[in-house]
Amino acid sequence: MNRQDQEAYKADYAQAKKEGKPFFPYAIYKDHVVAVIVFAAIIGMSIWQRVGVGPPVYSASSTFEPRPEWYFFFLFQMLKIFKNQNAFLPVIMATFIVPNILMVLLLATPFIDRRAERRISKRPFALSVGILVFMGMAWLTYQGETGAAPVGGGNALTFTGITPGSAAAAGQAVFMDNGCTSCHMVKGVGGQVGPNLTTVGTKTFSATYSGKLPVPVPGVKGPTYTGTGWYVLHTQCPICAKPGSGMPAFASLTPTEYANLATFLNGLGTTYK
Repeated sequence: MNRQDQEAYKADYAQAKKEGKPFFPYAIYKDHVVAVIVFAAIIGMSIWQRVGVGPPVYSASSTFEPRPEWYFFFLFQMLKIFKNQNAFLPVIMATFIVPNILMVLLLATPFIDRRAERRISKRPFALSVGILVFMGMAWLTYQGETGAAPVGGGNALTFTGITPGSAAAAGQAVFMDNGCTSCHMVKGVGGQVGPNLTTVGTKTFSATYSGKLPVPVPGVKGPTYTGTGWYVLHTQCPICAKPGSGMPAFASLTPTEYANLATFLNGLGTTYK
């Protein structure tokens, strides 16, 4: 802080101290009034929105969607966002890396914005950080409550046109087992982070990529990729097929799994409904 700011701060502080009100009884009285209002609001909401007892637990149920308490909805949604074929990625990102980054940002805010001014209208950086964090938490909480829970297993969704043992059936199993419904919705099941894939097979995609596929798939080669070839390219290298794509690359599948998954996706909304 330079000397001019120091002098201005001292002058403002002296004037506020001269005109201010004493801690007792003014500040104590005001704190008690606020505390009474907060407790009254909590008691009122507890009476208005009672917590009921749900039905008895039925262990054989296959439709139950486990969800955490509301104050963990944001973490629940983050686990879905970072879910990938790597079993450790969602846990590390959602429970360690992202929360710690936010915590460090919160602790560093007073050191970054070191001006003496305490009025909130004069602290745009601190105010902006607080608003952004609050909005992010609110959005994640809302998505965690309203979004579909992650599902797994190849039989979680049923389609007409898919016969057991076919390439499409195997592709559906790959789709479900790799957590694709964490981001994509299909027939009302799944997340909303990525595009809805219910009728993705009705769309035409094309990409030109001169490089080599990370995992060669028989019958799929460039430089022009269309149909099932485009889905193979997009799964292995999303930004190669669609520049700017935020989808993570799935690089651990086998050539047969890539081909089966592409067959399944290419037929959604047309052959498979």
